[in-house]
Amino acid sequence: MKSILGFIIIIILGCCSDNDKDDKNDNTSNEYRDITKNLSIQEFEAIKTFILENGDQQTYCNMYNNNPHYSFIGFEAYLNPEIGQGNINCDPEISDFNEIVIRDQNADPQYYHILIVRQGDLENKEIFFTVPAGMKEEKVYLLKYYEYDLDLMESKIYVYIELINNEINIY
Repeated sequence: MKSILGFIIIIILGCCSDNDKDDKNDNTSNEYRDITKNLSIQEFEAIKTFILENGDQQTYCNMYNNNPHYSFIGFEAYLNPEIGQGNINCDPEISDFNEIVIRDQNADPQYYHILIVRQGDLENKEIFFTVPAGMKEEKVYLLKYYEYDLDLMESKIYVYIELINNEINIY
């Protein structure tokens, strides 16, 4: 009887331990950081809509053409399509946009990639391949840019988020 009770306790502790790892994974990944507490799903969508309605189109990298773009004071913001190069010309009629790229040519690093994982994205075969393993739906993530320190990037991204929110009057 004691061995059965001990076995049950070990199983329960193991399950709790695995759940804790899942919860911590969003903030301890070396490739991305959950920033949903500082940039909500609604704020991400508001920024995306603002860029689509008020911006222009500008190519900034070799992967896409005509990215939706807006020139904020001191930096640029671009949108990347949620289906990757399946929408190489960034046509809003073909797909939505799940990534905001901030480029500040006077900063180091110059690029900050912010990815939203919406409800249903992990089951959508067109979108799933663009979402790194371990991410959860209904979250906003900062992606690591090359070998830059993710902690440093996270501390800097909040300045850009605040500037964007102030300029488009999200608050």
